[in-house]
Amino acid sequence: MKEILVSEMAEYNQLQKNYEGLYHKFARQCGLSDSAFWIIYSVKEREEAFTQKELCKEWFYSKQTVNSALKQLQTQGIIKLMPLPGNKKNKQIYLTEEGELLAKQTIIPLMEAEHRAFGSLSGKERREFLNLTKKYILELQTKVNEIISVNVRRD
Repeated sequence: MKEILVSEMAEYNQLQKNYEGLYHKFARQCGLSDSAFWIIYSVKEREEAFTQKELCKEWFYSKQTVNSALKQLQTQGIIKLMPLPGNKKNKQIYLTEEGELLAKQTIIPLMEAEHRAFGSLSGKERREFLNLTKKYILELQTKVNEIISVNVRRD
């Protein structure tokens, strides 16, 4: 039983790395870092503008990573940062005309490919896939937290 579990985990981890690698390779082909790619992607995915804080929370990036990517994108003329009314420190992220063109040529076709690929699964398969992925992540997070709490007590 344990050998099967180890084999299945190896297969899952390889699939996950393959999945991540697809996006990494695509970002590189677009001349973007992974974090810059996901920032542009997230801005196009959502109707309202993101703030840096929201990006960090929703995409699990550190503030430093997002800040560095935003500065790079701003220098390249791909994004502009606009302060929130009454809060100059918290800024919303918008694509410039150049950023919109980049997104139209790269990000939008990728999103459409994702929709076609995900849409090739039945509604039931999509729901099951999402539910099982959530369940696995929650279980893994619980187990990781247990390890962390044990290791903290040792220090």
